[in-house]
Amino acid sequence: MAIMTYRREEQAAGMHGNLDLHESKPVGFYEDEGLLSPYSNILYWSHMSSGNGADTGEHSHKGFEIMTFVLNGEIEHYDNRYRGWKRLAAGDMQIIMAGNGYIHSERFLPSTSVLQIWFDPDLEKTLNRPSSYSDFPSDRFPIRMEEGRSTKVYVGEGSRAVMQSPGVTICEISLAEGKHVYNCPGNVFVSGFILEGDLELRISDLDQYDFFIAKEEEKLEMNAKSDCRLFVVESPVDPGYPTYAGDYRM
Repeated sequence: MAIMTYRREEQAAGMHGNLDLHESKPVGFYEDEGLLSPYSNILYWSHMSSGNGADTGEHSHKGFEIMTFVLNGEIEHYDNRYRGWKRLAAGDMQIIMAGNGYIHSERFLPSTSVLQIWFDPDLEKTLNRPSSYSDFPSDRFPIRMEEGRSTKVYVGEGSRAVMQSPGVTICEISLAEGKHVYNCPGNVFVSGFILEGDLELRISDLDQYDFFIAKEEEKLEMNAKSDCRLFVVESPVDPGYPTYAGDYRM
């Protein structure tokens, strides 16, 4: 029914205080200056990178489900429940279920970049639950191989990762140069972030760090103008409960 694109320069951007930690936010908070606000059960989507390394210091979260995907380098994570630093490397994923309160710190080692996505799993329920988190090493995720394409499944069929937010699948897709078709389930948003390469999607040419949303499309016909890697999230048009984002109209 509709495809919307958001160039890198149209996304909210910023730094964490005086830290060497740079952000580009395809989906920002309401107070951010990007074109796209929360929708579906997606509250926030950020690409963060650090050249020399950075430590966020302790900070708290409640209610939301926070997922971190390490693209390059390594991060270390500390929280107030397990009281110890743990390291995640490129390809690893972490799920924080913030529940009724969670305090943690993240340390970005040099030359590190991550995607961090916040989901709304129904705050009326999760704000009353204890917090928890899970780390998943890269080799735990299934990879589907097809002609000219490989798909790493973070959340979805074959993955052991379980989310509280309903109707969500998450994968990383590598495309060889050429034409490809992505078949979309019904009643979903398909959200995509270009990690590498150049992708033609309908009438739009998308480059590295550009973002797109397809709403209730039957399929996406994609032309990879070079070898391309993209991060794709499917989320429900109607999650079935009131969300922080409210109704999103395209």
